[in-house]
Amino acid sequence: MLTVTELTKKIKTLIENNFRTVEVIGEISTDFKPHYTGHYYFSIKDNGANLDAIIWKSSVFKINTNFKRGDKIIIKGRLALYEKWGKYQIIVSSIQKEGKGNLFLEFEKMKEKLEKEGLFDLKKKKLPSIPKKLALITAKDAAALTDFLKIAQKRYPFINIVIIPTPVQGIKASRAISENLIYASNIKDVDLIVITRGGGSIEDLWAFNEEIVARTISKIDIPIVSAIGHERDFTISDFVADKRAATPSEAAELIYPEYNTLIRNLEMIKSKLSYLSKNILRNKEIQLIKEKQKFKNKILPIENYKMEIENIKSILISDINIKTTENWNLLQSYKEILQKNDPQRKLIEQKNEINLLKSRLIYIIERKLTKEKQEIAFIKSKLELLSPFKLLEKGYALIKDENDKPISSSGVLQKGKKIQIILKDGSKTAQII
Repeated sequence: MLTVTELTKKIKTLIENNFRTVEVIGEISTDFKPHYTGHYYFSIKDNGANLDAIIWKSSVFKINTNFKRGDKIIIKGRLALYEKWGKYQIIVSSIQKEGKGNLFLEFEKMKEKLEKEGLFDLKKKKLPSIPKKLALITAKDAAALTDFLKIAQKRYPFINIVIIPTPVQGIKASRAISENLIYASNIKDVDLIVITRGGGSIEDLWAFNEEIVARTISKIDIPIVSAIGHERDFTISDFVADKRAATPSEAAELIYPEYNTLIRNLEMIKSKLSYLSKNILRNKEIQLIKEKQKFKNKILPIENYKMEIENIKSILISDINIKTTENWNLLQSYKEILQKNDPQRKLIEQKNEINLLKSRLIYIIERKLTKEKQEIAFIKSKLELLSPFKLLEKGYALIKDENDKPISSSGVLQKGKKIQIILKDGSKTAQII
């Protein structure tokens, strides 16, 4: 016997485990507008049944909500059972109108535009057999990242991967993907770029359908692998990239060879090369024996010539050594003569001599200048003693006439005559009365 709770839990487990992803078509039967909490609660119906649906607030930004009561829509999501009410409902991950939705039409329009421009027909770059360094563009902590690394490390343990965390969903995702593609292409030694994310609705994958991402991929010189969504998911990036992988795991399998298989192949190649080498050596040995036999009669004369050459060689070496010694001794004697007459040495000696003469000359000039200064000072003192201005300082005066001539006799001092009296601190004009 089960309690209501126990039975409900069993039903919940049964429903949620078996209906993780479902697509349902129906008509919106209630008002389609957000609850005050930000969630959307609504129902869809057909002629025989009604189904409650929820869009969580956290998912609203990535789901098209431009619908109203009476619209026929296709819902994608997972089934969940609310135990308190014993009621199942669908948790919505995407919505589109019945038939081709708006995003699908946009996808077709963009695909046609870029295809006409030739972006899909560009020459595909060859992927490296084993990447030296791989740049991986995907969301941080995403299942796609885990799946790729798990397969890559299992197949080839020596991977060198630069992980570039990138938003892969939302309004700003396409620009971030484009910028990180350019960033990855400029990382030193990167010879392969992978862009990847897990599956989802067309809204979830829409960043990889944006024109900016497609054009960036087409301009990068490094090979690019696009691994977006699941097997049935196609994006514009897949068409422009150099290689498309259906899933992140398949991308890792495509890029990295299985290490054990690689070792086995190398061993097979090694064995084949060893076998071929032995065959070639064996054939060459047989050929060599034949050639040796063929030229056996020519070997003896060659040996005789060889001995004669060795003798001539010994004589030449002896002569060369004697001549070398003589030339060396002669060179040493020339070297000694050159050292004695070395112009550099002569130049240094003359320079030292000039410096000595310069010092002596400076000394003589300085003595002469000192003596001349002393004589000038002596003459100056004598001149100062004879200067008439010295007499003026003792109270004497100098008298000059109107023509500035000194007067030395009282006989010329006539009445009315103007004179100039010069004293030590100035002069005055006077008239004889």
